[in-house]
Amino acid sequence: MGMTTIAESELKRDIHAEVSIDQLIDYARDNHKNESKGSVFSLVAFDNAKDVISKYFDHRLESANSDNEQKQYLLQQHRATIGHPEAVEELKTVIKQQVEQLKLGDTQYPSTYLNLVDALFHEIWGLGVVSVWLERHRNIGKCRVNGTEVRYKKIGEKHRMHEQYRHIRDVYRLIENLMRNDEAQYMNRDKNYAELQLFDGTRVVITQPPFTKWPTIVFRRSTVSHFTLQEQARLNTIPEEAIPVFRMISRCGSKCMLSGEPGVGKSTMLISLFAETETDKITVLAENAPELGLKALFPDRDITEFVGDDKTMVSEVFPRTLRQDPSQYLIGEVREVEAGMYKEACANTTGFVGSSMHEKDSTNVPGTLARKEIRGTKGMEYRIALTDYASHIDFVLVMELDEDQITLRNVEIAEIVFDAISLTVTSRRLMWFDGDGWRFNNIIDSRLQRRMRRKNREAFEEGMSVLAKLSQRFPIPDDEKEISLSWGGGGV
Repeated sequence: MGMTTIAESELKRDIHAEVSIDQLIDYARDNHKNESKGSVFSLVAFDNAKDVISKYFDHRLESANSDNEQKQYLLQQHRATIGHPEAVEELKTVIKQQVEQLKLGDTQYPSTYLNLVDALFHEIWGLGVVSVWLERHRNIGKCRVNGTEVRYKKIGEKHRMHEQYRHIRDVYRLIENLMRNDEAQYMNRDKNYAELQLFDGTRVVITQPPFTKWPTIVFRRSTVSHFTLQEQARLNTIPEEAIPVFRMISRCGSKCMLSGEPGVGKSTMLISLFAETETDKITVLAENAPELGLKALFPDRDITEFVGDDKTMVSEVFPRTLRQDPSQYLIGEVREVEAGMYKEACANTTGFVGSSMHEKDSTNVPGTLARKEIRGTKGMEYRIALTDYASHIDFVLVMELDEDQITLRNVEIAEIVFDAISLTVTSRRLMWFDGDGWRFNNIIDSRLQRRMRRKNREAFEEGMSVLAKLSQRFPIPDDEKEISLSWGGGGV
């Protein structure tokens, strides 16, 4: 079980304390019971080789001929850690040369890795055993490092530990390598939380003590290669016959929010909706940190990507976006920083606006956004904030992980209807997954219908026609069509 192979008292020691050879051998013996005694002792030889190669890189850095050369070495090492292909090959070439020069080629290495050079690279500059997930399981979207444990879920099995770092120091080594060269933007030992990206777009979230007992690193990446509604239908995320309904939402200037728990495909679905918008429209992407990489995914489109923080997102970034003459907006995952930006974008364009947030209930989305903005700005009255959000949002698309623990599914499309007199928010379902299949309802507010028709008559009429037919074949039961909440907590 995870770290129980070393005594608890050993794990509580200072993370920088040296581990004796005897302890290392005992640890190896516990974790390699099916290997020969010779391979257990080879682990020490590998660690010695790793130490020699590490010292070579230290010496190379210290003996650089100039500050510029030293900076180039640091940049090369950092780029290799985050997976830049050229930098990885450059460092592996250096390691291979040292292995040959020092005659280390016969050194046995952990079976986790492909070869000795691969092992030395990943243990010194790479991601360590997380590289197994990163390089060999491209169809698995999430991996967690919790202390020394590396956990992810292969198709057909439960989320469990697959690999393990040999010591907690290895995890801190990985964190330091990821943060290297850019501490002002990223993380050092005085900062306990950071978010960044690897070269391939994999998102990394790091949390370390005292926020958590052990350091944790969460890696997430998209496993979708084609961001289209057809691909989402193929993955059973949406029903294929309802694609015209989703296209209608994309092309008719809808203001959308993708909601659900972390890791349920909100960003992928949002980008797939964006892919259906008209290609000649000027688009603004605004985020708290670069994540979506929209321009890289759609290089032929006119997209401007903005990055702001809690002080600049609404007051500085948004006014500057208006100077781009945008027709549509995508806002990064909405937290306190992005909430106001999303509201202003909805109010200032007739085109598509989309974002995502963590909320499981579509009816709660306007209220949750209002509370986020209040926390971020302070002083705003809740009823005013609620009115702002509920009157601007057209549709909420709720995402969930299916009970099979594999399929990411859009389980609900709900229109948000707001009564400004009674301060009642109504979530009216247009599509709902009942556990066995999707059901439909074609009742949409008449004012919203007119606005959508004016924006794109062809897409609107096709979408409404399909929605009407699906509603006849697979109707949503009356008691599941609408849910209302009144301000102050009263149900209606």
